Amino acid sequence: MLLTSSLLSNHGFVHAFPTRESGDADLCEHFRTAAIVQVKQVHGGNAVEADAADGAEGDAVVGRAAATPVRADALAVGVRVADCVPLLLANPRSGDVVAVHAGWRGVVARIVPAAVEAIADGPLLAAIGPCIGACCFEVGRDVGDRIASACDGGRVVVWGAQTKVYVDLRAAVRAQLTSLGFTSARIDDVPGCTKHEEALFHSFRRDGAGSGRMLAAIATRR
Repeated sequence: MLLTSSLLSNHGFVHAFPTRESGDADLCEHFRTAAIVQVKQVHGGNAVEADAADGAEGDAVVGRAAATPVRADALAVGVRVADCVPLLLANPRSGDVVAVHAGWRGVVARIVPAAVEAIADGPLLAAIGPCIGACCFEVGRDVGDRIASACDGGRVVVWGAQTKVYVDLRAAVRAQLTSLGFTSARIDDVPGCTKHEEALFHSFRRDGAGSGRMLAAIATRR
């Protein structure tokens, strides 16, 4: 099953947040392409252009509409997740897109602002996909403090005891988008807690090293 954002769909952007039942072949068929451009994800703050992605390290992949081949195939970019936040960004004016992998380290490294800056020559659209929910994301208080300090005053620490807290990563990404000028009308939430909803999603927190990954992706639009 491929989950989608009504916001991105209404603006003509082909995209998908797959569930665990959807493999890469399903996604390539959805995009009518032989491959989806990816990078080696390192939980950092680097956004990489699609034409430089081969072998590159980063946590956001930028697709340019002007670089899309003139044929039926789309230029699709994607990131793999299994608890981290998959964020898809689109520029309705240029047709450029970015797929973003935002775990807590990426939030602290400010991968979201780096991805936004890569295509920001006008108002952008954002869709935040299924990720580990605040119900399940328990971290040390020091990590919670680092995430909160990277979110420009947004309330992301939900509750906790003396040494442990629960953090809302979805809210953290939304807070960073809001600080960059996104209005609520330009941010869409595609719901789902990856750890809690075992039938639908892979989760590293739940399944450990044996966990699979889901490839969230978006294609440029002419």
